[in-house]
Amino acid sequence: MAGLVSPAVGSEPVDLYVAAFVARCEAMRRPGQRAAEEPGVHGLLPAGDDPRLRLLVTDDRGYDLVASLVADAREGMIRVFAVAARCAGLVGGHPAWRPAPATAMVCPDLEGLPTVAPPSDLTVRPVRRLAGDAADGVPLEDAVAAALLADPGIKDAPEALADYLRSLPPATRLFAAMDAGGAVRATSGSGVYGTDASVLFVNTDPRWRGRGIGGAMTATALRSARDRGAQRACLDASGAGRSIYTRLGFEGVAQMTRFFASP
Repeated sequence: MAGLVSPAVGSEPVDLYVAAFVARCEAMRRPGQRAAEEPGVHGLLPAGDDPRLRLLVTDDRGYDLVASLVADAREGMIRVFAVAARCAGLVGGHPAWRPAPATAMVCPDLEGLPTVAPPSDLTVRPVRRLAGDAADGVPLEDAVAAALLADPGIKDAPEALADYLRSLPPATRLFAAMDAGGAVRATSGSGVYGTDASVLFVNTDPRWRGRGIGGAMTATALRSARDRGAQRACLDASGAGRSIYTRLGFEGVAQMTRFFASP
């Protein structure tokens, strides 16, 4: 577990997803933080200033390592592919880890990203995530409040979610769509790690759904990533979001369960 080793990027889309996850972990890795890098498991172990466990379990070869970590970890996310049924049962057996089904998805070529505009009554602006960001950006606290309203499944306290978003690498960009009254109605974000991008923080106010806003906000985040050098992107889709991402050029590569834990 000395260091992260980028897996060879093969022709299979699932290889792209795994490689992107490893690149993201490497970008987030703190000095001295140990990596989990064994057959069937990739990720980062908790560190003194970063208590989150981040794992991707691709198959049951990682069972022993997961068993040694999951009982003591109390914060983070563990992604477990459906083929790793033993590992899924192991993590699911710990009450601290809440499950949510998802689909790992990859867009192998961002050059073909379609143009999707938000409704004319919304204005998309960057979120002021870090102290050095533009002063006229949407306050991070406003974007977090909107995301929590849109997704009751997020169990983090507002301050904890804001702190987590601030902790993401500098190459992360967040966006918010505001109505005429200045209220945030949707959010999205992307991170760039070399030629790989991730999509995150996609949420839409329930009262504004059904208008293509989720797709437009995802496209905004992806265009930003493409402009910063990303060639492909990956994300984790809920059942409701999968059709949106398919229209943007994503394809499903694996069914999985995402397990969350928060203090």
